[in-house]
Amino acid sequence: LPGTKLLLPKLDFFFFFMFSQANRCDKKSLLTIRTECQSCSLNLGINCPDGYTKVTNGSMGVRDCRYAFDIRKYSLYLPGCRHICRKDHVQPQCCPGHWGPNCMECPGGARSPCSGRGSCAEGMEGNGRCSCQDGFGGTACEACAHDNLFGPNCSAVCSCVHGVCNSGIDGDGSCECYSAYTGSHCDQPIPECADLLCPENSRCSPSSQDETKLECKCLPNYQGDGHYCKPINPCLQAVCHPHARCTYLGPNRHSCTCQEGYHGDGQVCLPVDHCQTNYGNCSTESTVCIYDGPGQSHCECKEHYHNYMPGVGCSMADVCESKNPCHRNANCSTIAPGQPKCTCQKGYVGDGSTCYGNIMEQLRELNTEPKGKWQGRLTSFISLLDKTYAWPLTNLGPFTVLLPTDKGLKGFNVKDLLVDKKAAQYFVKLHIIAGQMSTERMNNTDTFYTLTGKSGEIFDGDKDNQIKLKLSGGKKKVKIIQGDIVASNGLLHILDRAMDQMAPTFESNTEQTIMTMLQLKYSKFRSLLEETNVGRVLEEDGAGTPYTIFVPSNEALDNMKDGTLDYLLSPETFTKAGLMPRSKCVVLFSLQLEVATLILAPHIRSLANQFIQFNTTSNGQILANDVAVEDTEVIAQNGRIYTLSGVLVPPSIMPILPHRCDESKREMKLGTCVSCSLVYWSKCPANAEPTALFTHRCVYTSRVRSLKTGCARYCNTTVQIPRCCQGFYGPDCTPCPGGFSNPCSGNGQCADGLNGNGTCLCQAGFRGSQCQFCSDPNKFGPRCDQKCLCLLGTCDSRIDSDGACLAGTCRGGSAGRFCHKHTSACGPDAQSCHIHATCEYNNGTASCVCKEGYEGDGGFCSEVDPCTGFASGRCSRNAECVRTGTGTHTCVCQQGWTGDGRDCWAIDNCLLPGTGGCHVNATCLYVGPGQNECECKEGFRGNGIDCEAVTSCLEQTGQCHPLATCQLISSGLWSCVCPEGYEGDGLLCYGNAAVVSHPRGRLCRTMHTNS
Repeated sequence: LPGTKLLLPKLDFFFFFMFSQANRCDKKSLLTIRTECQSCSLNLGINCPDGYTKVTNGSMGVRDCRYAFDIRKYSLYLPGCRHICRKDHVQPQCCPGHWGPNCMECPGGARSPCSGRGSCAEGMEGNGRCSCQDGFGGTACEACAHDNLFGPNCSAVCSCVHGVCNSGIDGDGSCECYSAYTGSHCDQPIPECADLLCPENSRCSPSSQDETKLECKCLPNYQGDGHYCKPINPCLQAVCHPHARCTYLGPNRHSCTCQEGYHGDGQVCLPVDHCQTNYGNCSTESTVCIYDGPGQSHCECKEHYHNYMPGVGCSMADVCESKNPCHRNANCSTIAPGQPKCTCQKGYVGDGSTCYGNIMEQLRELNTEPKGKWQGRLTSFISLLDKTYAWPLTNLGPFTVLLPTDKGLKGFNVKDLLVDKKAAQYFVKLHIIAGQMSTERMNNTDTFYTLTGKSGEIFDGDKDNQIKLKLSGGKKKVKIIQGDIVASNGLLHILDRAMDQMAPTFESNTEQTIMTMLQLKYSKFRSLLEETNVGRVLEEDGAGTPYTIFVPSNEALDNMKDGTLDYLLSPETFTKAGLMPRSKCVVLFSLQLEVATLILAPHIRSLANQFIQFNTTSNGQILANDVAVEDTEVIAQNGRIYTLSGVLVPPSIMPILPHRCDESKREMKLGTCVSCSLVYWSKCPANAEPTALFTHRCVYTSRVRSLKTGCARYCNTTVQIPRCCQGFYGPDCTPCPGGFSNPCSGNGQCADGLNGNGTCLCQAGFRGSQCQFCSDPNKFGPRCDQKCLCLLGTCDSRIDSDGACLAGTCRGGSAGRFCHKHTSACGPDAQSCHIHATCEYNNGTASCVCKEGYEGDGGFCSEVDPCTGFASGRCSRNAECVRTGTGTHTCVCQQGWTGDGRDCWAIDNCLLPGTGGCHVNATCLYVGPGQNECECKEGFRGNGIDCEAVTSCLEQTGQCHPLATCQLISSGLWSCVCPEGYEGDGLLCYGNAAVVSHPRGRLCRTMHTNS
C-alpha cells in the first residue's frame, strides 16, 4: 500500500534511532569555568552562563584575579573577584563495537566485530571498516582472502590439480575431479575413460559404488544423474545477504551486489548512513545531518541557525536583533549560537545586562530616578562635589564615596562652605576613600583612611546591624544606611549624616613657600634641605616650576637608627657623601602631584632618578615605598607637600648614611717656626695638642726678609684613616649588593673596602649580582638545594622563589604556575571554550583554560599585557617592562641602572674606567644612579672635566723673594725665579752678596690630594 511504503522509512528511522541511542556509552564529567574578573562589589550580582551552577553562590566570588580599569589613556589592573561555575558535561562516545556519530554496529556485529577476525575502526571518529587478519577478507572478514584457501583459519592451501577445491572458511579442501582424473588431488589419469562416451556436461569417473567400474557423472558446477546434467544456479538459494541482489554468471557462478542504500561485499550488507561519512555533505558548523533510512539523509539547521542553503549551510541567527538582552549602555554581539555577549560601553562597568556609569553619573541617576528611593534627597552633597571634586570622580578612581543625604547635611550651608573652596574640598575629601572599600571589607577591619590621609574608626552595627563610622578625633558617629552602590570607578555608601568638619593637621597656605611652611614639626628635614641647593629652590615663589615634596616629620627622623640623623645634618655628609650643592637626593618631583592622580601611578621617577612606588591598602591608606602618607596635598605657594610617617631612603642613596668605619691614628706634627727665644709662641695646627718637646731645626723668615734657623713645638694630633665598614665598598662606602647587613644575600663574599668595587664572589651553587640566583637552573630555595617544581618551563631559580615557572615560559601546550597542566581539545563540545582557550581535564573535571599569553575565564580570553598590573612582568622596580609579543616581555633597566632587568643596580660612574668623565686631577662625586659631578682637586681649578694647576705663589705669600717672580714649570710645580742681574734661588735674590741656601730646595710641589 502507498501508506505502507511511506511508513517503512519512518519505522526504519525509529528503530535506528532507538538502536543508536542504545549503542552510546557517553562519558560524564564536570565542566568548570570562571566568570570574567570584575570589581568584587560588582561581582556579587554576576550570574553564570546558562546551564551552569554558581559554586560561589551568595558571595562576592573568589579573589584570585585582576581586572582592567581604564583611566584615560592607560589601564590600571586592580584586584578583583570572579565566580566559579560548573555543569555536568556529557562527552558523547560509542560503546565498543560501534562507530560513527550515530554509533552503528561494526560489520559482523558488536559482540564480535569483523567476525572476530579483524579490528573495526570504531568510535565516533571511526569509519566502521574492518582491517582483517592475514588470510581473511570480506566486509566483515567473513571469507578467506583467496579462492585457493580453506579452513577456519584460511591457512590451508588447496591442492587439486585437475579438479575443483571445496575452499573457504567452511571448506575441507576436498577435490571434485574433472573427467578422466581421479585421486585425492585429481592428479591420476583414467585411460579407460577414452572408451566411455559420456553425454554433454558429464564426465568419466570411477563409480561411487565400485571404483573398479567407470560411470558418467555430472561435471563440477553441474547437477544431474550423469546422463542429463544442467548447470547449478546458486541464485536459486539464499547465498547472498538479504539486502543484496544475486546475479547468475554461469554454472555455479554468481555475484552478490548490495541493494541501493546498502554497502558491503554482498555477503554482508550494511545500511548506508551518509551522516556517518562526510556528515552527509552537511555543514558541521551550522547544520545537523538527519538519517532518513538506508542511503537517505537530509540537512537541517542547528538550533539558533536558519536559512539553509545547500552546499553552504545555515546562517547563525543574531540574538541581538531578535531579542537584545543587554543594558542600554552596553553593546550586544552574538558570539556563539544563541549566546549573546553584552559588553558595557567605554566608561561603564558591569556584566552587560547592567552597566554602571562613573561616580558622578551614578549620583545624579540616584538623585533623579523617578520614584526612586533617593530622588531629590542627595542634591546638596552632589552640588558640593560638582564645585570641588567632580573631575577626579568622573575620570579617575577607583574611589569609595561616603555620601550624606540632604537631611544628613542639616546644619551645613553649601554656599558658606564654598566661600573657601580649599576648605570645601578638604571637607569633601574627608568623605572619600582611595580604592573600593565595600561593606564586607568594613566588617572585617576597624580602620579606614580618607583621601586627606586622616584615619577613621569603624564600628559594628548594633540592633540595626548597620555599620557606623567616625573620624579619628571627631565626635560624630555616622551610619551607612545603604551601601555598595556600584559605579564604574568605585563604590557609593549613603550616610545618615555628614562627617565632622575638621581642620587639616597641616594647613595649606598659598602665601608661603614650601621652606617657610616646614617649621616646627618638620624643622629637622628643613635643616637637611638647607644644606643643599634644594632648600634655595624651595624658597622661591613658584613663578617657575612647581614642586611636590615628600616630607618626614621630626619624629620619623628621630626614629632612624642612632647617629644617622646627626650624620645627615653634618657638613661632612655634604662634602664627602655626594650631597653637593647641585644634589638631587631629596625625594622631589618637578610637578604638582594631586592625590587622585598619585594613587593611580604604580611608580614615579623623582629628580634624583629614584623610583618611588605608590600603593593603596584595602582600607584606603596611601603608601610611598611602604611608608604611610599622613597628610596629602598640603598646598604652598610654590608646590605641594605630602607628609610621611617614616623616611624614604632609596637604596641607591644609602651612601649618604654613616657607613664609614675610619680608624684613628696619633701623629706628631710641628707647630709654627719662631725664634728660639720665643719658642713658647710656636702655635700647634688646628685640633692638635701641644707637647713639651721642641725642635731647633726649622727655618723662618725674619722681619728683614732673611731666613733664619728657629725653633718649633711638637704637637700631638689625631689622624683619621678612612675605611669603609664591613659590607660597604668604594670611595663613597656604598652598600654591597644585597644590602650591607647581608652582603651578597649571604651567599658570597663582597669586594668591600675603600678600594673594593662591590662585586660579589658567589659561593658554589649561586650566581647573580647579589648571588640571589641558583647557578643550577633547576634548583631554588635559600640554599639552592631544592629541586625546581617547574615541569615544562623555565624555573624561577631565585633563592626566594617557590620553584614555580617564570611567566610565559610554558612549552608544549602546558599551563599553570608550574607548567604542570596538560591541555587538550574538548571534542564535540569545544565551542564552549573561547578560541584562545583549551579544555583541560583534571581528575574527571573539565575546565576552559585560556592559552598562554591570554587571560580570562576560558569562555572569553583577552590578550595579556605582561607589563601591566602589580607585578609588571616581575621586572626590577628600577627597570622598564617592554612587551615583545603575545604574553611575552623583556625587562630593561632604566637609565642610570644596569643589570638583566630582573635585577638592576645603580651605576656609580665614579667606579667606571672613565671615572664619570672627570679630569685626572679631579675627584668624582656620586650624586645618584648614573649621575655624578666632578670637582677639581686642591691645587687645580676648572669645571672638573677640565682642570688646570693653580699657581700657588699667590697662595704662599712670602715664599718668593720680593724681587723674584713665580713661574709654572709643570703640572702642580712652580719656581721662584730671580730677575735678570740678580743671583739666587728665588727664595733669596742678591747682587754681589753671598748665596744663602734655602733648606727646602728650589722647587715646591703645591698639588695636594685627598689621600
